[in-house]
Amino acid sequence: MRRFFAYFILLAGCAPSTFEDLRYEGEAETRKLASELKTIESKEDLYRSLPRLKKRYNKIADLLIEARKFEEREGEPSAVSEELFAELARLYEIPGGREAIESCQSEAIRRLDHRDRSAF
Repeated sequence: MRRFFAYFILLAGCAPSTFEDLRYEGEAETRKLASELKTIESKEDLYRSLPRLKKRYNKIADLLIEARKFEEREGEPSAVSEELFAELARLYEIPGGREAIESCQSEAIRRLDHRDRSAF
């Protein structure tokens, strides 16, 4: 029982508590995603990477859902988001790439849409 509470306190202390913390963690996840996308050179590479990419998209969705609890803030896209956009555009040129990427994004998008609808 004592161990449970120690883990709980440790995990609670690691959770982002401010919008800035979430933004920092979001940029780190976006950087990891862009880095992973850079390693993909072929359709086969892409299909092998889909489970990892799906996890990254879901993590980013979790961060976005958490960020919605704070007042809305808009800012300029970061350099890492521009890098992600460029990598996605490159991978969309692979035959079947767009469809594969969109399929691994679908769960994260559904979760975000569900949160949007439940907010009203």
